[in-house]
Amino acid sequence: MLLAVALQGTPGAGKLQGIEKWRHGWYVGEDVTRIKAVKQALDQREKPVYLEIGVCRGYAFRRFSADEKIAVDPKFKLSARSRRLAAEKGRAVHYFETTSDAFFENETEFLEQRRVDVALIDGLHTYQQVVHDVENTLRYLSDDGVIVLHDCNPVFEHIGRPAENYDDFRAHARWWEWLWSGDVWKAIVQLRSTHDDLRIAVLNCDFGVGIIRKGVPDSRLSYTEAEVEALDYADLVADRERLLNLRPPGYLDEFLASPAGSPRS
Repeated sequence: MLLAVALQGTPGAGKLQGIEKWRHGWYVGEDVTRIKAVKQALDQREKPVYLEIGVCRGYAFRRFSADEKIAVDPKFKLSARSRRLAAEKGRAVHYFETTSDAFFENETEFLEQRRVDVALIDGLHTYQQVVHDVENTLRYLSDDGVIVLHDCNPVFEHIGRPAENYDDFRAHARWWEWLWSGDVWKAIVQLRSTHDDLRIAVLNCDFGVGIIRKGVPDSRLSYTEAEVEALDYADLVADRERLLNLRPPGYLDEFLASPAGSPRS
């Protein structure tokens, strides 16, 4: 409720639904969140391998059931309870306390021994890092694998403010500005501009849930890397639906149900 009070009088605040139900980084009252998207993708697979980049306290990681679960974070803040709950929902749980770049560079042998079926990328909220994480994950993604991204559709300018990290964001933020998506949305623009072999969309919920699969895209963008770099929040506001391939939450069912490699019909 604190955030709801602070946002009173903020232009566009009415668009942020269910703020009183905010818990641990997602809206528990929404039909689709990144948590539910990952669960739905995992439930469709037998003995899946799950990768999560940006685990922190494990509020998401501990909720997922998979044959193998891989956690990557430069500084885990996991309680004993979170570790226990995570272990109860996986045959094997692997923790890598390192940056995602170092993980992919140093754990090649580990990754080559398994294919990632579902990944949640919710680490450093800069678009450059998100692009790196997606590209690296794609090297080990199964043919029908799914990548889920968080924070792809910031609803307010201050939430989408670029920063080097969360501490940098807070250093320049007002006291009530604690939610940060950064410029992750620009990763969607860049990936849609550079890949003709990926289906990419953003679900209009939970600050934008990005979904990625291998396949023929139903639409693409044509931005150069320099043009992506130059984009700012005003550009997102002006052309949000086209830039993000923004879809209603219910599109997740269609996206996951279609055969791997198929464009949207």
